[in-house]
Amino acid sequence: MAKALEDTSVLEEELTCPVCLDLYREPHLLPCGHNFCLQCLRRLKSRSERGRLRCPECRESHRCSKQWQKNFKLASIADGFRQRNRTQRPSQSRPGPSYRTAEVRCDYCGPDITGDSAKRYTAVKTCLKCEVSMCPEHVQHHLELPAFREHPLVEPLSDMRKRKCIEHDEMFRYYCMDERKFLCNACTIEGGHNRHAIKTLKNTMKDLRASLDTQLQKVNRKIRRVEKNVKEQREVEQQNKAFLEEVDKQVDTLRGVLMTRLDGFLSSLSEGVRAYEGENSLNIQQGVVQTEEDRNRLGVVHAGIEQLLQENDPFQFIKEYMSCAKSYRRLLKRPLFQPHAVTMDTEVIEECMEGKLEDFMTDLREHITTLINTVCKGDEVDEGDEGVEEEEEEDNSEENEDENDSSNEEEEQEEEMSNDEEDSDHSESTYDYTPEEEEEEEDE
Repeated sequence: MAKALEDTSVLEEELTCPVCLDLYREPHLLPCGHNFCLQCLRRLKSRSERGRLRCPECRESHRCSKQWQKNFKLASIADGFRQRNRTQRPSQSRPGPSYRTAEVRCDYCGPDITGDSAKRYTAVKTCLKCEVSMCPEHVQHHLELPAFREHPLVEPLSDMRKRKCIEHDEMFRYYCMDERKFLCNACTIEGGHNRHAIKTLKNTMKDLRASLDTQLQKVNRKIRRVEKNVKEQREVEQQNKAFLEEVDKQVDTLRGVLMTRLDGFLSSLSEGVRAYEGENSLNIQQGVVQTEEDRNRLGVVHAGIEQLLQENDPFQFIKEYMSCAKSYRRLLKRPLFQPHAVTMDTEVIEECMEGKLEDFMTDLREHITTLINTVCKGDEVDEGDEGVEEEEEEDNSEENEDENDSSNEEEEQEEEMSNDEEDSDHSESTYDYTPEEEEEEEDE
């Protein structure tokens, strides 16, 4: 099985055009003996000088003939191989050209001494204007000579057809903001986009990058709000734990005083406190989980935008932007969780303790009257009630302050939304393509 796959790979390599790196389509033969697709030869002829073209394999110069000799046998073999691969299952299909993007060869390098053209040097850059890939040696002319200063260089590309206009066979150099389409020079001249907002790919990337910067600022502001909410929830959680620990401490002290005969009473008190603890802890934990989910969701959007801003290739930048911008805006539209204030309702605990105390005193009043008078004097209970009321008043004042802060944040959010709407109006007047335009189109 492995040998069969190896033989298939060798055959595919022999049936691959050195120029387009795809299976031969209408292969024609040059006088030097090398075969190329007819379309590839026409492109080489269009770039030839003084009516002569150089063979990409051996670099031998030939006259540009109107008719090249077609290799019928090679064409039949290539067509049969292509048809056989189409009928195979997807798991057995041959790897496409995308698997070879890491092995793009230099278009200027000739074959080695043995005549093996596959040993050409690996390309490091592709010139979008010349439509050639170059190794470190041959790319020096583009880096040093003033004539090539305006030629855009990108990472090596094995298949440039995705960056070419299908209708005019030219490289995409512009972007139509109205129809959201890539355009070549011929597309802009023929008049189909006369009244459309057309920008170069570089300027389009600049505008979209500015839009992403604005979104990034919004994400940062929301992240700060979420961080504040998480901090507040953590503080409430710590306060709740401290309160419960204090209650446990008092219960343990009381247990030591009442000794063995009061163990049942204290156990019932502890159970009541634990029930209160479980209810409050569940609400607080739910608030913490939801605020952390908001933070993680915004973190994903933040990381995605940061990664997209690192892209320097305009085509790839726009392509990735169009594929992920809508999902980012959808995530940003989700409202943030607003945690509810959790108060320590000591009255509930007091009522629970008094009820259990009455049941317990019915059976053991004669044994614990002295202890109760010592531990729970009427004056101390009143003072404790006053302290509880004071604490509740302080908690209420703090809650009012928190509500005022939240209202201020809501006002700030409304101001930001109004500013965003104004920015979107200005951007529409100047034909800037921003995510706000997409949102309006989606709503329509």
